[in-house]
Amino acid sequence: MSETTKKILVLGSGMVAPPCVDYLTRNPKNQVTIACRTLISAEKLASRFPRTNAISLDVSSAIDLNKHVSTHDIVISLVPYIYHAGVIKSAIKSETHVVTTSYVSEATRALDAAAKQAGITVFNEVGVDPGVDHLYAIKKINEVHAKGGKVREFYSYCGGLPAPDCANNPLGFKFSWSPRGALLSQRNSARYLQNGRIVDISSADLMATAKPHHVMEGYDFVAYSNRDSVRSELAKFPTKAESERIISGMKWMGILSSEKATVAGGNLLDTLCARLEKLMSFQPGERDLVMLQHKFGIEWAG
Repeated sequence: MSETTKKILVLGSGMVAPPCVDYLTRNPKNQVTIACRTLISAEKLASRFPRTNAISLDVSSAIDLNKHVSTHDIVISLVPYIYHAGVIKSAIKSETHVVTTSYVSEATRALDAAAKQAGITVFNEVGVDPGVDHLYAIKKINEVHAKGGKVREFYSYCGGLPAPDCANNPLGFKFSWSPRGALLSQRNSARYLQNGRIVDISSADLMATAKPHHVMEGYDFVAYSNRDSVRSELAKFPTKAESERIISGMKWMGILSSEKATVAGGNLLDTLCARLEKLMSFQPGERDLVMLQHKFGIEWAG
Protein backbone atom coordinates (compact mmCIF):
# COMPACT_ATOMS: atom_id res chain seq x y z
CA MET A 1 0.00 0.00 0.00
CA SER A 2 0.96 3.63 -0.45
CA GLU A 3 2.31 5.38 2.63
CA THR A 4 0.04 8.33 1.90
CA THR A 5 -3.46 7.94 0.48
CA LYS A 6 -5.06 4.51 0.83
CA LYS A 7 -7.53 3.63 -1.92
CA ILE A 8 -10.26 1.39 -0.47
CA LEU A 9 -12.94 -0.36 -2.50
CA VAL A 10 -16.11 -1.24 -0.55
CA LEU A 11 -18.27 -3.80 -2.32
CA GLY A 12 -21.93 -3.38 -1.41
CA SER A 13 -24.12 -0.51 -0.21
CA GLY A 14 -26.49 -2.39 2.09
CA MET A 15 -27.17 -1.97 5.80
CA VAL A 16 -23.66 -2.97 6.90
CA ALA A 17 -21.90 -0.54 4.55
CA PRO A 18 -22.75 2.87 6.13
CA PRO A 19 -21.00 2.29 9.49
CA CYS A 20 -18.03 0.78 7.63
CA VAL A 21 -17.65 3.80 5.34
CA ASP A 22 -18.22 6.15 8.27
CA TYR A 23 -15.30 4.56 10.12
CA LEU A 24 -13.02 4.51 7.07
CA THR A 25 -13.57 8.17 6.23
CA ARG A 26 -12.58 9.30 9.71
CA ASN A 27 -9.00 8.88 8.48
CA PRO A 28 -8.22 11.73 6.06
CA LYS A 29 -5.70 9.49 4.26
CA ASN A 30 -8.42 7.09 3.10
CA GLN A 31 -10.06 7.47 -0.31
CA VAL A 32 -13.17 5.26 -0.49
CA THR A 33 -14.99 3.90 -3.52
CA ILE A 34 -18.42 2.33 -2.97
CA ALA A 35 -19.31 -0.23 -5.62
CA CYS A 36 -22.81 -1.57 -6.18
CA ARG A 37 -24.63 -3.10 -9.13
CA THR A 38 -27.17 -0.28 -8.81
CA LEU A 39 -25.24 2.96 -9.23
CA ILE A 40 -27.92 5.15 -7.62
CA SER A 41 -27.65 3.14 -4.38
CA ALA A 42 -23.89 3.60 -4.26
CA GLU A 43 -24.19 7.32 -5.07
CA LYS A 44 -26.78 7.85 -2.34
CA LEU A 45 -24.46 6.34 0.26
CA ALA A 46 -21.32 8.04 -1.05
CA SER A 47 -22.98 11.47 -0.87
CA ARG A 48 -23.04 11.19 2.93
CA PHE A 49 -19.27 10.98 3.37
CA PRO A 50 -16.13 12.93 2.42
CA ARG A 51 -13.51 11.56 -0.01
CA THR A 52 -16.00 8.94 -1.19
CA ASN A 53 -17.17 8.19 -4.73
CA ALA A 54 -19.48 5.63 -6.28
CA ILE A 55 -19.27 3.22 -9.20
CA SER A 56 -21.47 0.54 -10.73
CA LEU A 57 -19.96 -2.93 -10.45
CA ASP A 58 -21.36 -6.42 -10.97
CA VAL A 59 -19.61 -8.68 -8.44
CA SER A 60 -20.59 -11.75 -10.47
CA SER A 61 -18.46 -10.45 -13.36
CA ALA A 62 -14.76 -11.32 -13.25
CA ILE A 63 -14.11 -8.62 -15.85
CA ASP A 64 -15.74 -5.95 -13.67
CA LEU A 65 -13.91 -7.13 -10.56
CA ASN A 66 -10.51 -7.30 -12.28
CA LYS A 67 -10.93 -3.78 -13.64
CA HIS A 68 -11.78 -2.11 -10.34
CA VAL A 69 -10.05 -4.24 -7.71
CA SER A 70 -6.73 -3.67 -9.46
CA THR A 71 -6.94 0.11 -8.95
CA HIS A 72 -7.27 -0.11 -5.16
CA ASP A 73 -5.00 -0.98 -2.25
CA ILE A 74 -7.61 -2.97 -0.38
CA VAL A 75 -11.10 -4.30 -1.06
CA ILE A 76 -13.71 -4.78 1.67
CA SER A 77 -16.32 -7.26 0.51
CA LEU A 78 -19.72 -6.70 2.15
CA VAL A 79 -21.64 -8.62 -0.49
CA PRO A 80 -23.08 -12.14 0.07
CA TYR A 81 -20.42 -14.73 0.89
CA ILE A 82 -20.95 -16.65 -2.35
CA TYR A 83 -19.13 -13.84 -4.19
CA HIS A 84 -16.05 -13.66 -1.94
CA ALA A 85 -14.07 -16.30 -3.86
CA GLY A 86 -14.42 -14.32 -7.07
CA VAL A 87 -13.32 -11.15 -5.27
CA ILE A 88 -10.26 -12.91 -3.86
CA LYS A 89 -9.32 -14.32 -7.27
CA SER A 90 -9.29 -10.81 -8.72
CA ALA A 91 -7.35 -9.53 -5.71
CA ILE A 92 -4.71 -12.23 -6.18
CA LYS A 93 -4.17 -11.11 -9.79
CA SER A 94 -3.63 -7.48 -8.76
CA GLU A 95 -2.01 -8.18 -5.36
CA THR A 96 -4.76 -6.32 -3.52
CA HIS A 97 -5.57 -7.07 0.11
CA VAL A 98 -9.07 -8.33 1.01
CA VAL A 99 -11.30 -8.03 4.09
CA THR A 100 -14.66 -9.77 4.59
CA THR A 101 -17.03 -10.20 7.52
CA SER A 102 -17.99 -13.73 6.48
CA TYR A 103 -16.98 -17.17 7.64
CA VAL A 104 -14.20 -18.90 5.73
CA SER A 105 -15.85 -21.11 3.11
CA GLU A 106 -14.35 -24.06 1.26
CA ALA A 107 -14.16 -21.88 -1.86
CA THR A 108 -12.15 -19.17 -0.11
CA ARG A 109 -10.01 -21.68 1.80
CA ALA A 110 -8.99 -23.23 -1.52
CA LEU A 111 -7.38 -19.89 -2.48
CA ASP A 112 -5.14 -19.75 0.60
CA ALA A 113 -1.94 -20.91 -1.13
CA ALA A 114 -2.46 -18.61 -4.12
CA ALA A 115 -3.09 -15.63 -1.83
CA LYS A 116 0.09 -16.33 0.12
CA GLN A 117 2.07 -16.66 -3.09
CA ALA A 118 0.71 -13.31 -4.24
CA GLY A 119 1.79 -11.79 -0.93
CA ILE A 120 -1.64 -10.50 0.00
CA THR A 121 -3.63 -10.68 3.23
CA VAL A 122 -7.15 -12.08 3.08
CA PHE A 123 -8.74 -11.22 6.41
CA ASN A 124 -12.07 -12.98 6.97
CA GLU A 125 -14.52 -13.08 9.88
CA VAL A 126 -14.03 -9.40 10.77
CA GLY A 127 -17.37 -8.52 12.32
CA VAL A 128 -19.19 -9.00 15.60
CA ASP A 129 -19.96 -12.69 15.07
CA PRO A 130 -17.73 -13.94 13.63
CA GLY A 131 -15.08 -11.47 14.79
CA VAL A 132 -15.36 -9.73 18.16
CA ASP A 133 -16.66 -12.96 19.71
CA HIS A 134 -13.39 -14.69 18.78
CA LEU A 135 -11.33 -12.01 20.50
CA TYR A 136 -13.23 -12.23 23.77
CA ALA A 137 -13.15 -16.03 23.69
CA ILE A 138 -9.39 -16.22 23.10
CA LYS A 139 -8.77 -13.65 25.82
CA LYS A 140 -10.66 -15.73 28.39
CA ILE A 141 -9.20 -19.04 27.22
CA ASN A 142 -5.67 -17.65 27.50
CA GLU A 143 -6.45 -16.43 31.03
CA VAL A 144 -7.66 -19.91 32.03
CA HIS A 145 -4.57 -21.56 30.55
CA ALA A 146 -2.28 -19.06 32.29
CA LYS A 147 -3.78 -20.18 35.63
CA GLY A 148 -3.28 -23.86 34.84
CA GLY A 149 -6.89 -24.60 33.90
CA LYS A 150 -8.34 -26.56 30.99
CA VAL A 151 -11.41 -25.55 29.00
CA ARG A 152 -13.64 -28.61 28.79
CA GLU A 153 -16.76 -26.90 27.41
CA PHE A 154 -17.33 -23.69 25.50
CA TYR A 155 -20.60 -22.12 24.36
CA SER A 156 -20.84 -18.85 22.46
CA TYR A 157 -24.13 -16.98 22.01
CA CYS A 158 -24.49 -13.80 20.00
CA GLY A 159 -27.23 -11.74 18.38
CA GLY A 160 -28.14 -8.19 17.45
CA LEU A 161 -31.34 -6.40 18.38
CA PRO A 162 -32.61 -2.86 18.96
CA ALA A 163 -31.66 -1.02 22.14
CA PRO A 164 -34.63 -1.20 24.57
CA ASP A 165 -35.70 2.39 23.87
CA CYS A 166 -35.80 1.65 20.11
CA ALA A 167 -37.61 -1.71 20.28
CA ASN A 168 -40.90 -0.09 19.33
CA ASN A 169 -42.66 -2.73 17.23
CA PRO A 170 -44.65 -5.83 18.26
CA LEU A 171 -41.71 -8.17 17.75
CA GLY A 172 -39.16 -5.96 19.49
CA PHE A 173 -36.76 -6.55 16.61
CA LYS A 174 -35.20 -4.62 13.74
CA PHE A 175 -32.75 -5.58 11.03
CA SER A 176 -29.24 -4.16 11.15
CA TRP A 177 -28.23 -6.30 8.15
CA SER A 178 -29.98 -7.74 5.11
CA PRO A 179 -33.34 -9.34 5.95
CA ARG A 180 -32.73 -11.69 3.04
CA GLY A 181 -29.40 -12.80 4.48
CA ALA A 182 -30.96 -13.19 7.92
CA LEU A 183 -33.77 -15.38 6.59
CA LEU A 184 -31.48 -17.49 4.42
CA SER A 185 -29.20 -18.13 7.41
CA GLN A 186 -32.04 -20.25 8.83
CA ARG A 187 -31.43 -22.69 5.98
CA ASN A 188 -27.81 -23.47 6.88
CA SER A 189 -26.71 -26.82 8.22
CA ALA A 190 -24.73 -26.87 11.47
CA ARG A 191 -21.99 -28.85 13.18
CA TYR A 192 -20.50 -28.78 16.67
CA LEU A 193 -18.58 -30.91 19.16
CA GLN A 194 -20.37 -32.44 22.13
CA ASN A 195 -18.82 -34.90 24.57
CA GLY A 196 -15.96 -35.49 22.19
CA ARG A 197 -18.07 -36.32 19.15
CA ILE A 198 -19.23 -34.33 16.15
CA VAL A 199 -22.94 -33.54 15.99
CA ASP A 200 -24.32 -32.74 12.54
CA ILE A 201 -27.63 -30.94 12.00
CA SER A 202 -29.11 -30.79 8.53
CA SER A 203 -30.52 -27.54 7.17
CA ALA A 204 -34.00 -29.08 7.25
CA ASP A 205 -33.70 -29.79 10.98
CA LEU A 206 -31.88 -26.60 12.05
CA MET A 207 -34.76 -24.62 13.51
CA ALA A 208 -36.32 -27.74 15.04
CA THR A 209 -33.30 -27.84 17.38
CA ALA A 210 -33.87 -24.28 18.59
CA LYS A 211 -34.20 -23.86 22.37
CA PRO A 212 -34.91 -21.01 24.82
CA HIS A 213 -31.86 -19.23 26.20
CA HIS A 214 -31.98 -16.92 29.23
CA VAL A 215 -29.23 -14.33 29.71
CA MET A 216 -30.63 -12.00 32.36
CA GLU A 217 -33.91 -10.43 33.40
CA GLY A 218 -35.61 -8.96 30.36
CA TYR A 219 -33.32 -10.78 27.94
CA ASP A 220 -34.79 -14.15 27.01
CA PHE A 221 -33.87 -15.45 23.60
CA VAL A 222 -34.00 -18.52 21.41
CA ALA A 223 -30.66 -19.89 20.16
CA TYR A 224 -29.71 -22.34 17.45
CA SER A 225 -26.52 -23.92 16.14
CA ASN A 226 -24.63 -21.74 13.70
CA ARG A 227 -22.96 -23.41 10.73
CA ASP A 228 -19.76 -25.42 11.30
CA SER A 229 -19.03 -23.86 14.66
CA VAL A 230 -19.29 -24.08 18.40
CA ARG A 231 -22.62 -25.06 19.80
CA SER A 232 -25.44 -22.55 20.25
CA GLU A 233 -29.02 -23.58 20.84
CA LEU A 234 -32.84 -22.70 20.44
CA ALA A 235 -36.98 -23.58 20.31
CA LYS A 236 -40.82 -23.72 20.21
CA PHE A 237 -42.98 -21.09 21.86
CA PRO A 238 -42.26 -21.53 25.60
CA THR A 239 -45.55 -19.97 26.73
CA LYS A 240 -48.96 -19.01 25.40
CA ALA A 241 -48.08 -15.33 25.93
CA GLU A 242 -44.99 -15.70 23.77
CA SER A 243 -47.03 -17.46 21.09
CA GLU A 244 -49.55 -14.62 21.10
CA ARG A 245 -46.78 -12.01 20.89
CA ILE A 246 -45.17 -13.68 17.84
CA ILE A 247 -48.52 -14.15 16.08
CA SER A 248 -49.39 -10.52 16.81
CA GLY A 249 -46.10 -9.50 15.23
CA MET A 250 -46.79 -11.60 12.15
CA LYS A 251 -50.16 -9.92 11.76
CA TRP A 252 -48.48 -6.53 12.11
CA MET A 253 -46.06 -7.48 9.32
CA GLY A 254 -49.00 -8.45 7.13
CA ILE A 255 -48.02 -12.13 6.89
CA LEU A 256 -51.47 -13.25 8.05
CA SER A 257 -53.29 -10.52 6.14
CA SER A 258 -55.63 -10.99 3.17
CA GLU A 259 -54.35 -7.70 1.72
CA LYS A 260 -52.71 -8.06 -1.68
CA ALA A 261 -48.92 -7.99 -1.36
CA THR A 262 -46.57 -5.86 -3.44
CA VAL A 263 -44.45 -8.48 -5.18
CA ALA A 264 -40.69 -7.91 -5.26
CA GLY A 265 -38.19 -9.92 -7.24
CA GLY A 266 -40.88 -12.22 -8.54
CA ASN A 267 -40.68 -14.54 -5.52
CA LEU A 268 -41.96 -14.91 -1.96
CA LEU A 269 -38.60 -14.44 -0.25
CA ASP A 270 -37.78 -11.08 -1.86
CA THR A 271 -41.37 -9.93 -1.35
CA LEU A 272 -41.15 -10.68 2.38
CA CYS A 273 -37.69 -9.08 2.64
CA ALA A 274 -38.92 -5.87 1.01
CA ARG A 275 -41.75 -5.74 3.54
CA LEU A 276 -39.37 -6.36 6.46
CA GLU A 277 -36.97 -3.66 5.28
CA LYS A 278 -39.86 -1.19 5.17
CA LEU A 279 -41.27 -2.06 8.59
CA MET A 280 -38.27 -3.19 10.62
CA SER A 281 -35.30 -1.00 9.68
CA PHE A 282 -33.55 1.29 12.13
CA GLN A 283 -34.50 4.94 11.80
CA PRO A 284 -32.04 7.88 12.07
CA GLY A 285 -30.83 8.25 15.65
CA GLU A 286 -31.97 4.79 16.76
CA ARG A 287 -29.43 2.54 18.47
CA ASP A 288 -28.89 -1.19 18.28
CA LEU A 289 -27.65 -3.57 20.94
CA VAL A 290 -25.39 -6.63 20.72
CA MET A 291 -25.86 -9.54 23.10
CA LEU A 292 -22.64 -11.56 23.30
CA GLN A 293 -22.26 -14.26 25.95
CA HIS A 294 -19.59 -16.92 26.41
CA LYS A 295 -20.00 -19.86 28.76
CA PHE A 296 -17.09 -22.06 29.82
CA GLY A 297 -16.78 -25.39 31.55
CA ILE A 298 -13.34 -25.24 33.20
CA GLU A 299 -11.27 -27.93 34.91
CA TRP A 300 -8.76 -26.53 37.40
CA ALA A 301 -5.59 -28.35 38.44
CA GLY A 302 -5.68 -29.99 41.87
